[in-house]
Amino acid sequence: MVKERDQLLEDLRWAADFDPEDPKLGLQWEDLCSDRISRRHFLRLAIATGALHYLAPLLRPTPAYAQAGAPGGELKAAWGVREFTNLDPAFINQVVQFQITSNVLGGLTHIDAGLVPRPDLAESWEVSADGLTWTFRLRRGVKWHNGDSFTADDVIYTFNRTRDPRAGSLHRSILDPFEKAERLDPFTVRFTLKEPRASLLVKITERSSGRALTIVNRRALEQMGREYTRRPVGTGPFRIAEHRLGERIVLEKFPDYYISDRPKLDRVTIFNIEEPATLASALQSGQVDFLTGNVAIPETIFDRVKAMRDVVISEADDPGFQAIFFNLRKDKQQKIGKATLPTDDLRVRLAMARGMDRDDLIRRALFGRAIPAFGPIPRAQKLYFRDLTASSPQRFDPDQARRLLAEAGYGRGFAIRMVVTPITRRRGEIIADIYKRTLGITIELEVVDFPVQVQRFDQGQFELLQIGSGGDPDPDDSIDDWFWSGAKFNSFGYSNSQVDALNAAQRETVDQAKRVRWVQAAVDLIARDAPCVFLFHGTDSVAFRKNVRGFVHIPALRDLDTVTVR
Repeated sequence: MVKERDQLLEDLRWAADFDPEDPKLGLQWEDLCSDRISRRHFLRLAIATGALHYLAPLLRPTPAYAQAGAPGGELKAAWGVREFTNLDPAFINQVVQFQITSNVLGGLTHIDAGLVPRPDLAESWEVSADGLTWTFRLRRGVKWHNGDSFTADDVIYTFNRTRDPRAGSLHRSILDPFEKAERLDPFTVRFTLKEPRASLLVKITERSSGRALTIVNRRALEQMGREYTRRPVGTGPFRIAEHRLGERIVLEKFPDYYISDRPKLDRVTIFNIEEPATLASALQSGQVDFLTGNVAIPETIFDRVKAMRDVVISEADDPGFQAIFFNLRKDKQQKIGKATLPTDDLRVRLAMARGMDRDDLIRRALFGRAIPAFGPIPRAQKLYFRDLTASSPQRFDPDQARRLLAEAGYGRGFAIRMVVTPITRRRGEIIADIYKRTLGITIELEVVDFPVQVQRFDQGQFELLQIGSGGDPDPDDSIDDWFWSGAKFNSFGYSNSQVDALNAAQRETVDQAKRVRWVQAAVDLIARDAPCVFLFHGTDSVAFRKNVRGFVHIPALRDLDTVTVR
């Protein structure tokens, strides 16, 4: 153990010794080939891109619960969501959805607990010296759940399906940097890019959060139609035996999974239990052995769960942000029956941003388990993150907030509605209390189920809506997915040509110093425009009884193939 730790420290020293002005970080593109991506190389990338924070678990002793027990048996689990609405990766837009599909589907790569990309359906890969050509050699002998054999044709089909505008994939733009995909032989594919993309292995080919290239089965899609959205056919460790929407999903062991000793469990039953108190009672009574919320244990029951005997809580930094979004769309009359809102005025939005006491919110709603947010970049993206507590246009300043509100003609406050879920209702009540006290604004809560909230957000049917992002290890996830004019999650009507230009530039550059500068400039503009009030960066947490062993906590994911139950 001591030797291993000394070697890790030596690797960290080597990884940190590079010129930050060097766009290649002292590495060559070939260093990212599968047979050359060493721990040292990945640590250097992690330091440069800010993902080093995720590697902290490597420095800690392996906890007892991470040691697997005997195989077999059934895990009963509960997710704090009403239903899993769509499990087709082309349309997945919630972390909870790819938490399920990560156990069912496959990708060319899959991240481990340190966010290092490891081979999944690709056995190895090579990168050209200019970073524009990626050649993946596929694993042979892999079977689909329907008995088909996995080949390069499946990769090409998935690529073309995601890129086809008629398919309507939410993730189509992720493949914009690609020139083409070619089948070189039944087990080799080659991608040619228009410009280098350093995050390709983590953001695009990754089996769960990647989604654009999460590999789907053509025959199953053609035979099942929309049913594929409920019971996708994959190559993963579990296959879906049953899915009763809004009630439960039953996963059963796929005996032909390419890793012969996984999954350990014979069966996993996942219950949908949205109401937090019921969720906690299910764990306490032993009805379930494993509990998770959306990306965390709901804050209203965290202390109750923590106090339970024989229960373990595993935590990791939530690589995302939470915010209150304003409806800036021009079709509000059609969407919500109001042509205008007080929050159309920038002064009102900035007043609400500056009137938000985030420390009070975190203390009362999250019991201190978060840090204030003033932009979309989480602390885990270390190189890009800055502490903006004192400098952000959204910094807490109630006096300035009241002046801005008065200038806008709302010195006596106003009333507005905010959409929350049952799980975030308490958070919403505290937000409403803070705004009433600091600005005289009355927030009326609309409590709807999470899928309904997502639908309302996507369709612009809200005045205010509290939601956030998760699983964001790269600035592309934080900005490119949310805040440029054509972003896939920009349903709130925000548009700034300077942000669009900065985002395009940061997305394409391989110059790390420039990318940092452009990302941070975009964050400053977004905070100034206030399309939302940034609230906090939270903590990813999951709870399970001590008879559950072998769980490996990958941030934002809930992979169960290594889990056993005694």
